[in-house]
Amino acid sequence: MKLAQILLYLWYMRYVVILFCCFGLSARGQDVKGKYHSPLGIPLVLSSNFGELRPNHFHMGLDFKTNGREGYNLYSIADGYVSRIKVSPYGYGQVVYIDHPEDGITSVYAHCSEFKGQVDSIVRATQEKEQNFAIEFFPKPGEILLKKGEIFALSGNSGGSSGPHLHFEIRDTKTEAAMNPLLFGFDIADHKAPEIRRVKLYSITKDGYRHPGKAVSKTVTQGGSGYYISDHTITIPANYCTKTGGIGLAFDVIDRFDGANNQCGLYGSILMVDGDTIFGQQSDQIPFECTRYVNSHKDYEDYQANRRKYHKCFKTTENCLPIYRYGDNGMIPVQPGDQKKVRYVAYDAKGNKSVLNFTIEVLDGQMSFSDDVVKDLTYLTPSHPMLLENEHRKAEFGRTTVYEPLKLYESGLNTNIGEASIPVQSAYKLHVKSTAENDGKHYMEIITAKGKKRALTVTYENGWYTAESKYFGTYGLKRDVTGPWIGTPNFGGAYSTSMKRMTWKISDQQSGIADYDLFIDGKWYLLSYDYKTGSVIFNRPKELTGKHEVVVKVKDECGNVTEWKREMTFR
Repeated sequence: MKLAQILLYLWYMRYVVILFCCFGLSARGQDVKGKYHSPLGIPLVLSSNFGELRPNHFHMGLDFKTNGREGYNLYSIADGYVSRIKVSPYGYGQVVYIDHPEDGITSVYAHCSEFKGQVDSIVRATQEKEQNFAIEFFPKPGEILLKKGEIFALSGNSGGSSGPHLHFEIRDTKTEAAMNPLLFGFDIADHKAPEIRRVKLYSITKDGYRHPGKAVSKTVTQGGSGYYISDHTITIPANYCTKTGGIGLAFDVIDRFDGANNQCGLYGSILMVDGDTIFGQQSDQIPFECTRYVNSHKDYEDYQANRRKYHKCFKTTENCLPIYRYGDNGMIPVQPGDQKKVRYVAYDAKGNKSVLNFTIEVLDGQMSFSDDVVKDLTYLTPSHPMLLENEHRKAEFGRTTVYEPLKLYESGLNTNIGEASIPVQSAYKLHVKSTAENDGKHYMEIITAKGKKRALTVTYENGWYTAESKYFGTYGLKRDVTGPWIGTPNFGGAYSTSMKRMTWKISDQQSGIADYDLFIDGKWYLLSYDYKTGSVIFNRPKELTGKHEVVVKVKDECGNVTEWKREMTFR
C-alpha cells in the first residue's frame, strides 16, 4: 500500500472513531427502546425537537403534533408520582410533572386542556382554596401515584401554545436539567439527514468576541455528490487576522423528521480543520439556568433579521452551555497567506449525517493592529460590572449582562439604555429619581425591539424608583391610575341566558392584568384566563339556574380594579 493511501486510510478511521463517539450517547435510545410508554396514544410526529433555537432560549423538549385538535389522552411514561402541578395563563399553561424514582428522571406534559382523576380533583380543590385560577403546588411523594401507561390529563393548547400539541420534556430529577427525549427510545421515525444551508466566517478575538463588520457568508448547495459552496472556497482579507485572535465559523443548519416538514433543530456537529477536530456540539442535556445563552450560541442578529439558524462552532469565554465538545473555544488561528481545509459534519440523534468540505484562503497583506473590540471605558463587557449614572438616572450592570462588548452612551441615559435589538443575559437595574408620591401606582415601561412595550414592577426607596430588566430600549417611569377594560361578554347585553360557557373580554394597556375573579351572589367561582384571546371564561355548572347577581372583577398590577355587575337569570 502506498504512503498516500495509508495516510488517507488513517485519516478516515480517525473520522469514523470520532463519529462513533458522538453517536455513542444517541445509541442509548436503542438500549432503552420500548422501556417507556408513549406519552400519546397516536403516532409520534414532531413539529419541534430538543435544542431548537428559539427567542432567548433553546427548546427544552419535544413538540408532538395532535392532528390540530385537543383532547388526546396523555399517559405516564413509567411508574411514578406527580411531583408538581401548575396552572397558568402563560408559558406551559396547564402542566404536570411526574417523578420516576427508579430512573432518576422527571417527565413533563405541558399545554394540557384538562386534568383527569386525582390530578383534576386536587387542582380544583386548590383553586377553590386559593380563589385563583393560576396555581402551583407540589404534592408529597406518593400522594398521587401513577402506573406506567395511566391516563392523567388530555392534550390541549393552554398557556403560550400557538396551536394544539403536546410539549413533552424529560428532566434529570436531581439537577432539573432538561434531557433530550430523543435518547429515550420513543418510536419516532427519522430517516432525514440535517440540511446545511449557509456558512459564515467571522474575525474573532481570543475570547470569542466578533470584530464588527468582519464577517462573510456563503450559500451552501446540495448536489448529487453532497454539499458544497461556490468555488469550494471562502476567501478573506489579511486584516481578518490578529496577533492573538483568529477566525470562527458558524453554520445555518436545520433538521426534519418523517411525517412532517417542520424545520427542527440541529442535534450535533463536528468541525475539523486540516484533519484536526477543533470543535463540536451535541445537545444531550441543557440546564435551564444556561438556556438564555442561546443568544451567544447563535448569530443573534441574523436570527432576528432573517430567522437564519446559525450554530457557532466557537464560543465566548463566559458561555456556560454544556453542549460543546472537543478543543478549546473553536477559534482557528490564521496568518496572511494561509490555506485551511475545513470539514463540517452535521448529524441527528438517529445517526443521519451531512458533510460539507471547503477551503479557507487568507489573502496576503497586513494583519489588523487591533486585537480587542473594547476601545475605552464606555464599553460594557461580559466580564466586568459597570455603573452608568447622572443626577436623575442610574443603570447598574453586573457581570454577564451582555454576551459581547457593547458601547453605552451616557448622553442618552435619561430616556434610553443600550440598543433595543441587543439581547441581555442577566437582568440589570434601572433607577429613576422622582419627586412623585409613592402611592403604589408607578411602574417602569421599556420599549424594546419592534416597538414592544414591557411593564416592569418597581420598588421605591429614598426618592428612587428601581426596576430590573432583561431588555434594552427606551424607558420611562409611568403612573397607572386607570382600571382594566372589561368588554362585552359573549352573551351581549342580555339579562337572561342559557349559555353554559360564558366569556368576557378583558385587557389593560398599562401595567398589565394581575387578577380576575367572578362572584355570583357573593360566592367565588372559577374564571379561567386565555391571554391569547384576551378572554376570561366561566363554565357554568348545570345546577346553577335562576336569578343571580353576577360580578366580574379585574385588577391590574398597580392595584386598579374594574367591575362588571349585573342581575342575570340563568336558564
